[in-house]
Amino acid sequence: MNDDGLIGLLLNFRDATRSARCVRSLLDEGVPRVLVWDNSADEGVSASQLRDIFSSDPRVIIEVSANNLGFAMGVNRSIRLATERLGASTVLIINNDATLMVGALRALRGEAAARPQAAVISMDIDHAGTRGGVQFYQRLSGLLFARPVAGTFSYASGCCLWIDMRRVPLPLFDEAFFMYGEDWELGWRLRQMPGMWIHLPSLLVSHEGSASSKLGSTFYETHMVAAHLLLARRLGRSATEAVFLSATRLPVLLARAVLRSMRYRSLRPLRALGSGARLAWRRLG
Repeated sequence: MNDDGLIGLLLNFRDATRSARCVRSLLDEGVPRVLVWDNSADEGVSASQLRDIFSSDPRVIIEVSANNLGFAMGVNRSIRLATERLGASTVLIINNDATLMVGALRALRGEAAARPQAAVISMDIDHAGTRGGVQFYQRLSGLLFARPVAGTFSYASGCCLWIDMRRVPLPLFDEAFFMYGEDWELGWRLRQMPGMWIHLPSLLVSHEGSASSKLGSTFYETHMVAAHLLLARRLGRSATEAVFLSATRLPVLLARAVLRSMRYRSLRPLRALGSGARLAWRRLG
């Protein structure tokens, strides 16, 4: 996997400060160009702030979306722009609230050269002080695990991914997912294509986590419920199995909502059960 046409890619949502810090970390590591897809839908205010910061740096390209497309669609659109208009052959996707650690690009280049058959490379990430690598999603319950257990499949966080555009099937993410869950679905698809995804067990990224949507917020709780229900439909090999997998998630989602309502002393997680289910239904429609 050759990175001669490497472009860094991140989405910005009304947070020029974090996005600028992320961009600088990419440039400092030697990423030759960085594309910022502005999802802010704030009449160009956030994009203007970023342009002011990088006005004298031609390596930074800022593209403004008229609407907030969400993560999956925003990444897919920016990948299309990077490949069709900017000539990218390799894309390094990174969350705007994350930064590359020193030596990250060198490590990724080395792994790409050593494993030319791979289309996707993930890496260990420091999530606000907790190291995370490959994670596991249980198909029946929707529970997440740090180690493989019965009935799970592996996936990598979408926080930072090295993508060889010449090998990866496009679109990269399922656009039914607005935010959260698209990395689970990607893991399920890559599981069916052996050798396409490899994980580099080196700590290369520092991630603040949930900067654009606060944990416990109505947005977070609603979209997380929707993500689990959407994925149940994607994991089903038939309509009957999809309904069954949706049903098996309901007790888990209810228990999760009760525990989170107690933790945050708020009814938002419980209310999100209904709003998340309705959102999933609309997204599937």
